[in-house]
Amino acid sequence: MRATSLGKFLLAAACMAILVASAPLASATSFTLSNTNLQGISNVGTVLVADSGLNQVTVTITMNAGYSLKLEGGQIGFNGPSGLVAGSASGVTGFSGGNTYSGLSFNGFKTDQNISQFGTFAFDYTNIKGSPNGVVSVDSLTFTLTASGLNASQFTGVVVHFCTASGTNCGPQTGFASGTPGAEVPEPGTITLLGSGLIGLAGLVRRRMRG
Repeated sequence: MRATSLGKFLLAAACMAILVASAPLASATSFTLSNTNLQGISNVGTVLVADSGLNQVTVTITMNAGYSLKLEGGQIGFNGPSGLVAGSASGVTGFSGGNTYSGLSFNGFKTDQNISQFGTFAFDYTNIKGSPNGVVSVDSLTFTLTASGLNASQFTGVVVHFCTASGTNCGPQTGFASGTPGAEVPEPGTITLLGSGLIGLAGLVRRRMRG
């Protein structure tokens, strides 16, 4: 490899390093809802909090078979982030049995709310109404939270109000489930950016070596 080719390669490598370093590191924090206040019941679902834009995360709650997320009168609480208000939540959408329930909204919001045996949660979104046809629970729910400086890595605890039956009818029992965060992982977009850059550098090296 000639000196000029080596110089260009090193310059390209430096540019790639700067690109990756300056790119926002999208991440996701997952929670397993392994603790409940109902005797003999554990591991009822998962919560994924993922960076989805500047100052924005998307929350996806997925209940395991045999459980659903309570809507009417229900609660979803968070610890860790700051600056959340009632208007921070948008795009609330439920899913159950292949059906999508959009246009939902949280009709209550509390701060410093004590929830069952799990202690105080800084932000508590409550009582989703607007579900059609008497839908009072769903198998999964997604919504977006927006606040200044918000990112997924800030979330340290979650709690949800759940039902001990799948589907849209809730019952026969309801309870609360909480989880602590698992390992934080980079989102695919960041990995793709790094991988594309490395492939490009490899191609440049091959071309220079053949020249």
